Amino acid sequence: MTTPVPSPSPVDARTPAGNLRRRFVVFAAAALALYVGLAVYSDVSTLRATLAAFPWRVMPLVFGLTLVNYLGRLLKWLWYLRLVGAGVSWWDGTRVFGVGMSMVMTPGKAGELLKSYMVRNISGAPMRVTSPIVLAERLTDGVAMLILAGVGLAGFDDPRLRWTAAALMLAVAIVIGAVQFRPLAAWALGVGARLPVVGRHAASLGAFYESSYLLLRPANLAVAVAIGVVSWACEGLAFALVLHGVGVAADVHTTLTAVFIFSLSSVFGALVATPGGLGGTEGSLVALSTRLLGLPAAAATAAALLIRLATLWFGVALGIASLALWPDLLDRGEGEDRGDGAEERPR
Repeated sequence: MTTPVPSPSPVDARTPAGNLRRRFVVFAAAALALYVGLAVYSDVSTLRATLAAFPWRVMPLVFGLTLVNYLGRLLKWLWYLRLVGAGVSWWDGTRVFGVGMSMVMTPGKAGELLKSYMVRNISGAPMRVTSPIVLAERLTDGVAMLILAGVGLAGFDDPRLRWTAAALMLAVAIVIGAVQFRPLAAWALGVGARLPVVGRHAASLGAFYESSYLLLRPANLAVAVAIGVVSWACEGLAFALVLHGVGVAADVHTTLTAVFIFSLSSVFGALVATPGGLGGTEGSLVALSTRLLGLPAAAATAAALLIRLATLWFGVALGIASLALWPDLLDRGEGEDRGDGAEERPR
């Protein structure tokens, strides 16, 4: 008698995909509460009038500039995969990137590490080799936004903001320098290998370091940051368009200020590590727009809500659509991993 082969079970709440669906409900509820609070703060009737007067014909261009940012980040992701020898085609890498956009719903985007899990499901590349890509993406995006914030600082003089941007850039430089200083890394890995718990993972930590070292080499770092500057400048310009729509003059000074506000708000949102930077980014956008551009609360709130629609919720929608198309990327079992490429190391 033959044993029937069980059919694949449907995606449920216990799977990674199901877990993301639960997170989306919580994320959306938290966002709704935040936006209601902002509406009350800025006066609901005034905010409604500001949104009604907004020239909605500019929003396709705003979304288009955001899409350029996503394409730039996709290019960097695919390039990083090739650098570490992940053995993933551009199409599979694009699918993983699309599903990864839904990870914005995790605190500090920590869930983006699941991109390494998906790559392993496709090619068998060890997570310890590909997970540094996620960290390099965040680091180089942060450097790019700090550079853009520095350019925006040329539009006005505020020593406190200059010192803040300089301190953040110094912290990033220290991290990169530590990774590139091999004697320090060798000493740290040697100490870790002798520790009771960490020592069991010495080989994995070594592979993780080698990938990090490769991705942050000066030439690779320069390329990644350049891609990031172009990508994130597009979203800064998108915010300038939104600000113009709520009444801010369209000139070089306000454009530089808009790029500065958006870049610094994005960095602050990343630092508070809430899902999608929720609260931190919106609060910074409103506070800096009112302080530096003299916008009334309703106009600043309207601009923050509109740019987040394009730069946060647009990405969430693309991520959820990708997750609906390719849930198997997350829900494959470990037994389906292929062994080829499992021992690959960055060259």
